[in-house]
Amino acid sequence: MSTTKARPKILVAPLNWGLGHATRCIPVIKELINQDAKVILASDGRSYELLRSEFPELKLYRLTPYDVMYSSDSMIFNIAAQLPKILLAIYKEHKSFARIIQQEKIDGIISDNRFGCYHSSVYSVYITHQLNIKIPLKPVEMFTRMVNRKIIDRYDECWIPDYAGKDNISGELSKPEKIKNAKFIGTLSRFEARTLPKKYDILAILSGPEPQRSNFEKLVLEQLKELPLKCAVVQGKTEVVERISDGNLDIFSHCSVPTLNDLIASSDVVIARSGYSTIMDLIQMKKRALLIPTPGQTEQEYLAEKLQKRAWFMSQEQKNLDVAKAIEQIPEFDADLFEKYKDDNILSETISAFLKNCEIKNKKLIKKIKT
Repeated sequence: MSTTKARPKILVAPLNWGLGHATRCIPVIKELINQDAKVILASDGRSYELLRSEFPELKLYRLTPYDVMYSSDSMIFNIAAQLPKILLAIYKEHKSFARIIQQEKIDGIISDNRFGCYHSSVYSVYITHQLNIKIPLKPVEMFTRMVNRKIIDRYDECWIPDYAGKDNISGELSKPEKIKNAKFIGTLSRFEARTLPKKYDILAILSGPEPQRSNFEKLVLEQLKELPLKCAVVQGKTEVVERISDGNLDIFSHCSVPTLNDLIASSDVVIARSGYSTIMDLIQMKKRALLIPTPGQTEQEYLAEKLQKRAWFMSQEQKNLDVAKAIEQIPEFDADLFEKYKDDNILSETISAFLKNCEIKNKKLIKKIKT
């Protein structure tokens, strides 16, 4: 009789709300594979396309899209206007997720901000750095935080991609307070820090929900074309792969992780949204950067303002974008500043403990069924 232990099946499902949720899941997926887990993926939209391009050998399910649009500079209006659609998507997502769990006989779940991706009989983890969501109106903020914590309570663990302490990267966003299942797992980045000869003076990395991604792209392209500098733009369009050269500009529709890693390493300054995953990548790569928060996205506005005050990066509002002025003022990156945020073993240890917890919960469930 064979005594070979079956590989645990782990379902990883990042949210498609910009590419950050999917990109920060890449090191998690790689570590799961490194620890001999069988990984199955699920997402939608551009996050789905990104996962398909990075892990073509893995089974990938398409989930119900939330299709959130940032048509207004008001976060409250953006979410309130689309709330019925979002709630319906979460309901459909949870139903389809349950079918995947049963069909694939999943042993563990890792959901990055997908609200409906949990199951009571499977050990489930929720990844987020936003335990305390920021909303301009206090009553709305308090209600939103309460709902957010109710969602987190459905999971066995809440993984926070940051480090504990007052000098953490995400500030007030990730203070656990009353969340008992919270666990700091260190920063997550798909990139490897390296030094390459300079190829570009400026690299712009575009991302985020439409139509703001396209609005941002238009502004960036207009200004970069006027500069006497060598520039590159990554559009964040995972559905196509093409490269266009236009004067001083090289435009990439989408790049693989190794290619984008090299682009960042060979660029002097990066222009990007102030999404948390992007910030973790910039810290990993030790890059000077100009951060432009998505209008109406309070989390990005908070992070951009906070990190500018710390003199880590520079920030501008999208409506006041002035690249020529910014590149003269962006602070030098202080590599020593971030050494305390480095712990190469924390993700490995976290995944190892997670796989053990999945096994324990499965054994308890089997024992309960038999009795």
